Amino acid sequence: MAEAHGTGGYSIAAVSKLTGISCHALRVWERRYGFPAPERSPSGHRRYPTEQVGVLREIAAQTQAGHLIGDLIDGYRAGSLTASSLQGGEAVEPLAATVLLDLLSVGDLVGAQAVLDRFLARLAPFEMIERIIEPALVEVGERWFRRESSIYQDRCAVGCVLGQLNRLLDQVRRVNLNPGRRVLVGAVQGELHEGGVLMVSLALELAGWRAIPIGADVPILDFQNAVEAWKPDALALSFVLSRNINKRFAELASITSVPVFVGGRSIVNHQRLARRFCLIPLTGSLAAASAELIAETERWHGRRSRVRSQNNGADSLASPLWNRMVGGNA
Repeated sequence: MAEAHGTGGYSIAAVSKLTGISCHALRVWERRYGFPAPERSPSGHRRYPTEQVGVLREIAAQTQAGHLIGDLIDGYRAGSLTASSLQGGEAVEPLAATVLLDLLSVGDLVGAQAVLDRFLARLAPFEMIERIIEPALVEVGERWFRRESSIYQDRCAVGCVLGQLNRLLDQVRRVNLNPGRRVLVGAVQGELHEGGVLMVSLALELAGWRAIPIGADVPILDFQNAVEAWKPDALALSFVLSRNINKRFAELASITSVPVFVGGRSIVNHQRLARRFCLIPLTGSLAAASAELIAETERWHGRRSRVRSQNNGADSLASPLWNRMVGGNA
């Protein structure tokens, strides 16, 4: 995982993105268990060091397996839980993303590609995403937030990292010759971040499905038209920002012919709101989110087939109620 640039540490929003733990839960754990223990910036904002972020990722993974938060934090204090305890002992340089971004900040594309190539030789595509690319994209945002980078440095870094993601996606797609279901992937109007779209697309291709990424900043009407024209099995949308999220959710609720998934940093804190609009929220790590998308899509279509069979093949409930029935979002 990338070390925070300088001594700033990660913001609570970035930690939420990297771990899948909501901002509210992070604050509650800090108050109840004394962990995490972030430092404070001069303006009073929480700043989390890298080591704590790594431990939080392990805690998030183990809570999904049924372990109790208090027991896990006690294990961390006793030394039995560390940031690498679930990584099979294989170490990745903790400063990898920082080294990558430092090279890109001075326009050294050749050096940055050498860093990427070194890890591409060691890591499978999924590991490359979770341990290098995603932390690098989060750190790009953190540097911008801390005013440690200029527009030209930000664009250079994002362009390089997204370029690597696109190359990985192309490689995987070429060998995924008999894909299963098809998923339309994108980000709604006002969402300019394409990293989540490409990462989810790559995860789905690795799982043997066909992802159709149509990019960021796409109006809801175009998603509706694409669903009608291409008839995918699901629609997956990335939300990094929470701007106009009520309006976007209300518009998405009109798409009822496929399950609609919403994921990304903003969704961690808006899961209940998403369900209220019959959308399926995805949180947690990329691996967990993509596995849930696959399982829920199969479940949704299984229910739909049973209901259609009972109605002699008719889609008699083309409404949010229909979405709730077949998607299990009641």
